[in-house]
Amino acid sequence: MKAIITKQDIINTYDERQQEQCRLYYEYKKIKQENPSYGYKRIAKLLGHSYGKTRWWHCGRHTPVPIQTAEWLEERSIIPLESNNPNLFLLAKVLGATFGDGGIFGNLNGIFLSSSELEAVQEFGEDLKRLFGEEIEENSRIIEGGEYGHSWCYQNTNRSVIRLFQALGAPIGDKAQIELKVPKWIQEEKETIQDEFFGSLLGGELGVPKIHIDRNRLDLFSLGITGSDKFAENRISFLSSLGIYLNNKGIRTGKISLNDHKKVNRKGEPTKIYRLLISTEFENLVNFKTRIKISYCVYKPKKLANTINQFAEIKRKRYKDLILMGYKKEAAKTLLKLSPAAWLVINNKQHIEEEIITTK
Repeated sequence: MKAIITKQDIINTYDERQQEQCRLYYEYKKIKQENPSYGYKRIAKLLGHSYGKTRWWHCGRHTPVPIQTAEWLEERSIIPLESNNPNLFLLAKVLGATFGDGGIFGNLNGIFLSSSELEAVQEFGEDLKRLFGEEIEENSRIIEGGEYGHSWCYQNTNRSVIRLFQALGAPIGDKAQIELKVPKWIQEEKETIQDEFFGSLLGGELGVPKIHIDRNRLDLFSLGITGSDKFAENRISFLSSLGIYLNNKGIRTGKISLNDHKKVNRKGEPTKIYRLLISTEFENLVNFKTRIKISYCVYKPKKLANTINQFAEIKRKRYKDLILMGYKKEAAKTLLKLSPAAWLVINNKQHIEEEIITTK
């Protein structure tokens, strides 16, 4: 059993002044426990601190805010967070979304998820409610945005929730202007925890291919993230972590490409798009669909299933055409880049279901 987040990790998300207040508070509690007869003035003198603060602590009031935050999370069995905590899967799922279309505001005033699908942001809110209880609905809202009202954003301003995800490694502020790192604890956890984290990231950032206009190949299949020039190495490292995860699931990936066409972020600062390319060979598409979980997104699994089914029909037709042209069966399969597994799907006319299918 391994510790992931402790009370002290929550306290460490606050500034030095508040961390020092926590240290003094715990010193006060220790001295008081060891010397029950000591008054708050005497303890203040031992701490080298004015007794104004210890007087309040003596009355059981004005506990430092970081400790209040940690205790709130303790009451909900979130911390101490260890590797056997049943909340770990849901925490990893929510955390993954903060690296995609979600995040934490730079002023720490809210955690959010944006999406073109209302169902996605509603699911995000329900997951937070499952983790922290009904009361956090008091701090939540869903706002409609976009020029024509075609997007939604769930926001929650509960500071304890925000501090927890900050401690778990969520990016803070404009992601295009900061380093992105897959949290170490995610990389060290079991595969099913990684499925939750990367599934949410893919739900926000995955680019699903469609049949190309020439009907013999697919458009780009990739995951793209933005970043300014100074974060080029960091973006390559981050996408490489995703590539390793996909490779371990039997999904073949290609190079990491860079779109040299510069864009600008909300502040007018130039950014580029870095993309991890994913193989569009038929078997790889089927493996991706059946082995990879996609969270907080409804249409992408459906779109991928439709693409696979359409592509399979094209492959079947081309196979028949090649046979009529005199090609032998194995030669036709080789020409169409059909592995035995891919041929099994195509020849048996298996229909790839639209719903998400995952394998453990």
